[in-house]
Formats: sequence, C-alpha cells, structure tokens
Amino acid sequence: MGLKYMTKHDSDPTNATRKKPVAPHADTPLCKFLTKQIDALSGVKSQREIAAEVGYDKPNIISMIKTGDTKLPLDKVPALAKALGVDPKHLFRLTIEQHHPEVARVSHEIFGNVVTDNEMALVRMFRKVTDDTDPLPPSVLVAAIKDAFEM
Repeated sequence: MGLKYMTKHDSDPTNATRKKPVAPHADTPLCKFLTKQIDALSGVKSQREIAAEVGYDKPNIISMIKTGDTKLPLDKVPALAKALGVDPKHLFRLTIEQHHPEVARVSHEIFGNVVTDNEMALVRMFRKVTDDTDPLPPSVLVAAIKDAFEM
C-alpha cells in the first residue's frame, strides 16, 4: 500500500516545501467514524485493548485503520464493532463503502438502506407516537434531534 505524496504548495517551483504522506483512505466516512468512536473510548479502553479484542497482536494496526493507511479487513468488522460498542451493520456498511464503493452502491440500490438497531428504535418510537400515520416530521422535532446530537 503505497502512500501518495503531496506538497503543501504544489506550485512551488523550488519544491522547497516538504512532502507529506497522505493516507490513501484518510477522508473516508469509515476513518472519521473510527476516529470519533476510538476517541470517545479514551480513558475507558486503550487502542492496545481494542486491538487485542479484535485479534491483533500490535495496536498500531488500529491506528493505521483509523488514519486510513490501511483498510479494515471485512472479517474483523464484527470483532471491532463489539470492541467499540457500535452496531456491526453500520460498521460493515462503512467498510464496504471504503473497500468497494460500487458494490455498496449496487447493494443499496437492491436492498435499500441498512438501518442500525439504534436507528430502528427511533423509527419504532416515531411510528408509535404518530399512530403509524407516517406524517412529515415537524421542524421542531428535527431541530430537537439536531440539538440532541449536537449537529
């Protein structure tokens, strides 16, 4: 897995700026999600502990996956989801999107949205309080949800 190199100022004719490696998958939703989840566990569980729960001997692989230097192997999704306390369906969807964007697109086209258990709980609650009438969510509800999740 080679790293791409970019300069801070590509137009610099002297190439005086130092080249910085850019991880090939750094900007993917999976990396952003993993960074957020692992940071949330700081002080509770170390990356070394997470790595051990996933079956890795060395914690640096978790850092490499989190920063986008390498991809999360599909067979590690269930163990990592358990170690992070996240829904494996959500983690699997993000991993597939990173590995095979076209497969993810076609899968979504055929099977629709993957809904996590947490998302489904919100859907069930919405259906119950609206007596399953499928109304458009009022703007006050949308605002309250955004506030609750600090969006």
